[in-house]
Amino acid sequence: MPITAIPKGVELRKITAVQKRALDELIAKERGSSALTTAILVGIPSIIAGSAVLAYVFKEEAQAWYADKKGEFIEAIQEAAEKTGGGLVNAVLDTANKVFQNNPKTPKVVNGSELTRCTRWAVDATDVLALVQNNPKISKETVAAAVAIIGIAKEMKREGCSRPSAISQAQWDQA
Repeated sequence: MPITAIPKGVELRKITAVQKRALDELIAKERGSSALTTAILVGIPSIIAGSAVLAYVFKEEAQAWYADKKGEFIEAIQEAAEKTGGGLVNAVLDTANKVFQNNPKTPKVVNGSELTRCTRWAVDATDVLALVQNNPKISKETVAAAVAIIGIAKEMKREGCSRPSAISQAQWDQA
């Protein structure tokens, strides 16, 4: 019969082989699981709770950062669209429009009168058309403007606006 130390009170006793196996299994389970279990049960909820607190505390800063980066993201998409070509342009613009709600660049109030969203989109389209007409050579700006016109037309259609004169029927149909 083997002799072993029983953990509680540490007394030496003669035990049977079956008791020794049971005791060895118990000790192995306690050793392996105690530190790991504690780390999992305490660590993961602490990380989640800490992240939630940080998100709440820095909510305004995160919203300001998001607002700043939104324009850069749209510009990066337009540059990628210029480099890759037509079919991908629509897919990229659709994705960008789903990720970021687009708003017209024209302000809501002009000379004391409030403009509707459709009117603001139409003014944006006219501004983009003027940019293209002032730069007759194909350049980075004119390609970006063409992509912007399609984006404006898609937004106008989504909001139920009628086609402005700055957007051709072909561009309107393409959007």
